[in-house]
Amino acid sequence: MTSAVNTYAFINAKLRAKIGVIRDPKLQEDLLKAGSLVEAIGILKEHGYDKASEVYDKTGDLQLVELSLLNDEIQDLVNIRKFLSGAPKELIQVLLIRIEAENLKNAIRLWYSSAVHHRPIAYRSAYLVKEKIVNDINYTSIINAFTFDNIIEAVKGSFYENVFKQFSLEDLEANGLFDFETAIDLKVMDLLYQASNNLKNDDKAVALKLFKMEVDLKNIIILVRYGWFHQLESDRLIKLLYPYSRVYKSDATKIYINTSPKNRIIENLLKENYSDLSSIISDNTSDSKNRMINQIRALEKYLFKKKGQLFESCLGGKPFTVATALAYFYLREQQYSIICAILGGKYYGVDSQVIKGLII
Repeated sequence: MTSAVNTYAFINAKLRAKIGVIRDPKLQEDLLKAGSLVEAIGILKEHGYDKASEVYDKTGDLQLVELSLLNDEIQDLVNIRKFLSGAPKELIQVLLIRIEAENLKNAIRLWYSSAVHHRPIAYRSAYLVKEKIVNDINYTSIINAFTFDNIIEAVKGSFYENVFKQFSLEDLEANGLFDFETAIDLKVMDLLYQASNNLKNDDKAVALKLFKMEVDLKNIIILVRYGWFHQLESDRLIKLLYPYSRVYKSDATKIYINTSPKNRIIENLLKENYSDLSSIISDNTSDSKNRMINQIRALEKYLFKKKGQLFESCLGGKPFTVATALAYFYLREQQYSIICAILGGKYYGVDSQVIKGLII
């Protein structure tokens, strides 16, 4: 126990200073005030993002800047993992797998764009992480694969292999990548649940609380976006949902899923799960498509905020748990998304107030 306490005390000391920097709103405010992308890059350097600034100075390529920021995020988790062992280390490993899975999906999209739609992809492959994150994956082989079997071979020995074998090239040509990517996401979340459940005592309580909240929020978004806006049939909709959560098991969700897509009522779904969302989602019977999109966007922003509040609360809980590392991962991930969104907005000349309104 003493060893665990000492380990967490060390990690907390290393991370809390970084968390303080991430939580400081000045970076976001300064970036939004920047009059141009070049000025925004300069602000990044002032706030300690020397690598990202250097990449832009050398290449002038915004996507390589984003790749540099992502590599920094990966390295942070790798460094945390070094100080842990057993189940806590396994949990950090799965958080790295989440990043790896997104990178892998991007590689698959490039291959799909080339092999199925016959579009040029050579220049875009430079924006992938090619180095090993957790599993031995040959990203170059995936991008240049002639057959889907070549792709399965590129992930051989990893859990992705069994997921990929559930599909064929004919499936992907006929149905696109949606079901394929969903299968990857479901497996990664299953790994995250297992890793959280394998923890002990306070670590387990914190990790499962965070996990179940995240899954609930993801399911709400799926039910609204795909069950209401895209009106997926019941058999397809239920396959998208993540288990282990209150929303997944609720009677209101079951009724909502089994209702004809055109007759689904969001208010009834949210009333049992998140009643305070009623002010965001109003009666949809006369909504235009644009209004529906805006409501979904508002819902996503609200749920994202709720998730952030829960992770923030972890920082005020028991100090010698994995909570600080989990909170850091979330806040770091959130910061990466916000920085990339602002830089992208500056690149396209979008007004600062518009960018601010779009940031989740």
